[in-house]
Amino acid sequence: MRVIKVLFLLAFFFFCMLFFVQNTAILETPLLLKLEVFGFHAETAAVPFYVVLLMSFVAGGFFCTLYFLAEKVRLASSVRSLQSKVNAMEKQLAQKKSTVASPLVTPNYAAATVSTTTPKSEDTAAEKKDDA
Repeated sequence: MRVIKVLFLLAFFFFCMLFFVQNTAILETPLLLKLEVFGFHAETAAVPFYVVLLMSFVAGGFFCTLYFLAEKVRLASSVRSLQSKVNAMEKQLAQKKSTVASPLVTPNYAAATVSTTTPKSEDTAAEKKDDA
């Protein structure tokens, strides 16, 4: 799996470099970004388009990293909570097993009765002998 990841990253890097080399003239054109909202006016200096493209890529990677970091923290806390529940249940189970297996508490087997049933034909044969 590690080899596949390296090959994928290598192919991605190759195609990115190919894109930049083949589109140098377009990517070097200056880009002016401006924002006008409710009378507020903001404007950037003219920067090459490739800088905006690279900054967008970096910002996307940064926000994805933050999202997955938050998700990992959430899952870790969930795992920690569930592990504490498992430990509590295992402790309860161990306590119940120790009370059942304790030598102080002996089960009363005298109350159990074993009943044997005989087939109906034998019952009628025994009754006939008694009558005779």
